Order: sequence, then C-alpha cells, then structure tokens
Amino acid sequence: MGIAFASNELTLVLFTTLAPSGAVAVGIMALVLLFGSVSPDERHRLDKWLCIPLVATMAGLVASATHLGNPANALYTFLGVGRSPLSNEVCSAVAFLGTCGVYWLCSFRLRQNLTVQRIWLVAIIVLGALFLCMVSLAYNADTIITWHTPFVPLALMANALVGGPVLAAATLRIAQWPEAAGSASRLWRVLAGVSAAGIVGSLVLYALHGLELAGLQNHVVSAAELVPAYWPMLLCYGVLCAAGAAASLHAGRVGCAAHARAWDALALACTFAGIFIMRFAFYMMHLTPGLA
Repeated sequence: MGIAFASNELTLVLFTTLAPSGAVAVGIMALVLLFGSVSPDERHRLDKWLCIPLVATMAGLVASATHLGNPANALYTFLGVGRSPLSNEVCSAVAFLGTCGVYWLCSFRLRQNLTVQRIWLVAIIVLGALFLCMVSLAYNADTIITWHTPFVPLALMANALVGGPVLAAATLRIAQWPEAAGSASRLWRVLAGVSAAGIVGSLVLYALHGLELAGLQNHVVSAAELVPAYWPMLLCYGVLCAAGAAASLHAGRVGCAAHARAWDALALACTFAGIFIMRFAFYMMHLTPGLA
C-alpha cells in the first residue's frame, strides 16, 4: 500500500530530492560571488555555470508540475497565496527561479554593474531561503498524521544541506574556482563538512521520526506497516550520502579535471540516490486518520 502511494507521487519525490539541494547550491554560489575573491574572468565563469544548479532546481519543479494533471492548473495555485501551503510553495519557487533566470541572462552583458549584481545576489539568497522554507512547510499537513511533525520540515532542510554543497562543489570545479590550490582545498573541506553535518542531522531526525511511526495508526493500518523497510532504507541513505560527501571531497584533491568530474558525477549520483530513497519512504508513510 505504501509503495503504491509513493510510486504515484514519484514526481513529487523527484521535486523534493532535487529542488531544495539546487536552491542551496545556488545560494552557495551567490555567496561566493558576493564575498569571494573573484576576478572578472572568474566572475564570468561562475555566472555562466550557475545554470547547473538552476537546471537541477528547474528539473524538480517541472517534475512536480506533472502532478497537477493539466499544466494550466498551475495558474490557480496563485489564488491561494498566504492561506495555502501549496500556493506559497509554487509562488516562492516562481519568484526564486524567475529572479535567478533573469540574473543569469543579464550576466552575459558585456558591461556589468557590480553594485546591481550584488543587490540581485542578495535577493537570490533571500528568495532561495524562502523557497526552501515554503517547500519544507508544504508537507507538514495536519490531516496526515505521519507528516504532522517537526521532523518533516527539518529533515527536508537537512537533506538540502546534504545535497546542496555537493552540487555547488561540482559546479565550482567546472567553473575553475578558486584557482589557488590552498584556497580550493579549504573550500572543498568546508563544503564536505557542511554536507557531513547535514547527513548527521538528517540521520538523527529520520531516526526520531522512525521511532514515532510505531505508535501511529488508523483503523486500517499502522504507519510501520506502510514502510516495513524504513530502517534498511535509512541505512542505505546514510551509506550513499556519506559516500557522496567523501567522493566530492576526493574530487577536489584530484589533479586531472576529467578525473575530478568523474568523481563529482559519482558524488552527485550517490547523494541524490540516498536522498531519493528517504523521500520515497516519506511518501510511503502517508497515513490519514480515516482511510490509509
């Protein structure tokens, strides 16, 4: 029963796997552009390759749009802004991606105004944080007893901190920033450390949520029965995401660019596979007070 429901919500699984991490990666690159020691050539490369986390975020959003049945139904979601979590989520996504997209297109202009760019980047960071919050809160529904818990939004935010730094590190290496070996080594360690902290935090949150499932049930089924493989899935999540963070850190130590990209591809595959598993488990545990 749980697998059937999660399979029907596969597009939302993809959305919550990709979009939050993409938003965090965009935010990290915006911070680099704001506070990093960036030459004009490096700024051009960073602006150019900002499209990678943007595409990841957009891919998640496009996947979720198929859940609406008819794409035209997306227009109706704007009518509930302020009172509907779904409307807040969609509106914040449009504002974030629209601002990022216009910034990216304008970055190809030959003459750049750095002051305007900095203000724009601050707006991107703020809208990205808002988008992440709205996505997290959209699934804390009081009509679904297994989702109505603080563990749900916190775990989704922790997942974003797991995948975002890995995606940002891969993008920064493609953009060849930073060029100084010492600065690069420190940056890769910091990003891997943030991802590792996200893994530890999410493991704790998922474990606490898993312990809570045992006491949740309706007249038809218990939450534990809906996700019988919850703990093995959590183990796979931890192993895959830890492997992803380690591969990302190793990619920063590889001298050959082609080898580094291969390690980055492995890091992204492991990380997003791990996040996908637990997002799938999240939809498997869908349980209402009435029917399952």
